[in-house]
Amino acid sequence: MDTPIGEIDPHRPWIRDVRDDPGAMNWAETLLNPLGETSKLHFSRAWTFMFLSRIALYLVPSLVVAVLGISGLAPEIFSAPVNFVIVTVPAVLVPFALFTVLTEFTSFVAHTRRLANAARPTWLAVIVLIPLTLGLIAYGAGTQMGAAQHRQMNAPPAEKTEEAPKSGETAAEAKPEDKPKSKQRRGPPGPPGPPQSERQMAVSTGLGLALPVWALASLGVMIWTLAFVARLPNGGQGPLRTGSDLTPEELAGGY
Repeated sequence: MDTPIGEIDPHRPWIRDVRDDPGAMNWAETLLNPLGETSKLHFSRAWTFMFLSRIALYLVPSLVVAVLGISGLAPEIFSAPVNFVIVTVPAVLVPFALFTVLTEFTSFVAHTRRLANAARPTWLAVIVLIPLTLGLIAYGAGTQMGAAQHRQMNAPPAEKTEEAPKSGETAAEAKPEDKPKSKQRRGPPGPPGPPQSERQMAVSTGLGLALPVWALASLGVMIWTLAFVARLPNGGQGPLRTGSDLTPEELAGGY
């Protein structure tokens, strides 16, 4: 198993473990088959692809729509709520939501294969499903809050009841004349936007609560993945570290 520098991949001389050969990586097996095993470099490549694709699908459409909105060219179709599985998302985020749900499964598969390759308990892969679970719970709570707030804001005003004057007081004394309140202008009023429907307010409130919860939980899982799972040695033997830079002694020992 002695592999000199550059023999596996001339463009990546630091790869010295033949199990990490990029040319031997099977993407379909790595992302879709939970019954096999995946080496550390193949796992890192798959995880990086899923992570960067999520960021691109969220930031790029959001920034484009924001710029169009500032210029007054963004049509309402971008922010229209669209039913997606069990949640409702703005139309501009449908590709991001679809890719996120898909990569929750592929990430679970990749983690399962990596843990199996490193001789660790494969049930630990359920950790990658925690952010999505917490995000769905927060989304459900947020939509309920948004719907309740909309109903409260649009509830008909309660009828005012006039109190009878106390003994010894006249009606004029009991109810003094209302003095007109001076209104202060704080600049020219902007054009009034269309009021949000109950569904739109529920969706916006749900997303506003779910996205931070999902992002924070995903950050914790990302740290666990990069600091532990991606550093597990191939075959479960050897030190916990990054890269594929086996020493000659480790190569001779069959690591």
